[in-house]
Amino acid sequence: MSASPVLPKLVGQRVKRREDPRLIQGRGTYVDDIKIAGMQHLAFKRSDVAHGRIVSIDTSAAEALDGVEAVFTGAQVAEFLAPMPIGTPYPSPVHRAMAVDLVRYSGEPVAVVVASDRYVARDAADAIVVVYETLPAVVDPELAMTGQPAVIHPDFANNIALPAITGGTGASPSGTVDDSAIDKAFAEAEVVISQRMLNQRLAPNAIEPRGVVVHYELGKGTMTIWSSTQNPHVLRTIIAAMNGLGQDQVRAIAPEVGGGFGAKINIYGEEYVAAALSRRLGMPIKWTEDRSEAFVATIHGRDILAYVDMAARRDGTVLGL
Repeated sequence: MSASPVLPKLVGQRVKRREDPRLIQGRGTYVDDIKIAGMQHLAFKRSDVAHGRIVSIDTSAAEALDGVEAVFTGAQVAEFLAPMPIGTPYPSPVHRAMAVDLVRYSGEPVAVVVASDRYVARDAADAIVVVYETLPAVVDPELAMTGQPAVIHPDFANNIALPAITGGTGASPSGTVDDSAIDKAFAEAEVVISQRMLNQRLAPNAIEPRGVVVHYELGKGTMTIWSSTQNPHVLRTIIAAMNGLGQDQVRAIAPEVGGGFGAKINIYGEEYVAAALSRRLGMPIKWTEDRSEAFVATIHGRDILAYVDMAARRDGTVLGL
């Protein structure tokens, strides 16, 4: 009977990262490195107003450019792409990958171009003319909670998506707050500190912006999607569901990811649109975000305005928060 092999000791040792050699030598593969014969490129026409009603979209100049395969408005995409799923525990409004009749943030896509190369696609997107009825923009969260100067989603009165109370001392195992325990903590407090605290907004700003390549093979009825994602398993699940495919028909690949910082955990509208168009047109589709798009179309972080009340003793013991 042969002796068991001696395994190398890992705990407490300096272990080299396995991915470093290929990255240091420039031999890694990123989404933008993926090239497939016949691949078309996407470019999005994005809203330059923060809140407005779409009066008209003229795509004729874009459609006339050499190399343009197709142009779709958000309303046209909505005819073959279902609303996006929302990962929240509360009722949410219908959320489309592209605006249909109303834009709710600067950078929201209103039309998309499919073209032979990225530069033609971008020129075509720039040639699309959109007329908006500009509406008041909501930029102050405290004012927004009074419904002023506008309500962004009619489903949410006073722009409040989810009223919730969280607590420290006195919180029950279910996560709800025991009001009596909190009241007792503040009644017994030697010191009460109250602050309005602003955790400022940030943009993740990864070195590699978001990117996606989708190849739907008509003959096989299968789809492969390469994405600069931190969440390939959920990406596969949702892309399959959105396209009426089984999970065995969709393969999601996350190659090298040039930074994410949590911003690439989401499944974004551009991925839904690329997948739907690849299937509809029967050709590989690529979209790569540029830096300007990244600032307006990739999620931001923080930007939390909090009112914090803390009950404590003078020795520093926190009784309630």
